[in-house]
Amino acid sequence: MIIKYLSCFCVLLKKTVKTISQLDAPIGNDRSLGGFDLRTPIRDLSDLLFGLGSWTEGFCELASPFEARYRLGKGEIELAVDVRNGKVFKITAYPGYKGKLFDKIVVGMRVKAAMEYEPRLFYSEAEAAILCQDFPGLTLDVPEIDPPPELIPDMTISAISVHIPELYTPRGMSGEW
Repeated sequence: MIIKYLSCFCVLLKKTVKTISQLDAPIGNDRSLGGFDLRTPIRDLSDLLFGLGSWTEGFCELASPFEARYRLGKGEIELAVDVRNGKVFKITAYPGYKGKLFDKIVVGMRVKAAMEYEPRLFYSEAEAAILCQDFPGLTLDVPEIDPPPELIPDMTISAISVHIPELYTPRGMSGEW
């Protein structure tokens, strides 16, 4: 019985480590990041999340009454899940993530360089984030909250997120997507 349990545990651990190690997977514009896809039911990721913070690196937290966040590995990837429908609505890459957006843009590079590579990027004062024309589910963050727009080009990209485009609609805010 103990050997069977340990055998299952080792298989689970190998699967988890393999999944977390996709830190160089391309960022799929407004659909995927780190090998994870938006709208994935959390039950499909239960093998990965089981033991998070106990025997696998990472942690989870309830960020608001309807949002659970799962930080994987050393915090390079974060999955945000709507607890009302149980689906991933946002995936974020943080420092340490090596995957590229549009084959060129990475976390940690200067905003000015990213905007030169991809001219559809623009800073939205209303959103206090860098957005991309034609990709409503894509956001690039800088380390400062609501910085003066003239300082943005010299800042570094602190995070790249993909999220469901309807996130900020009435249906999206009620978990009906």
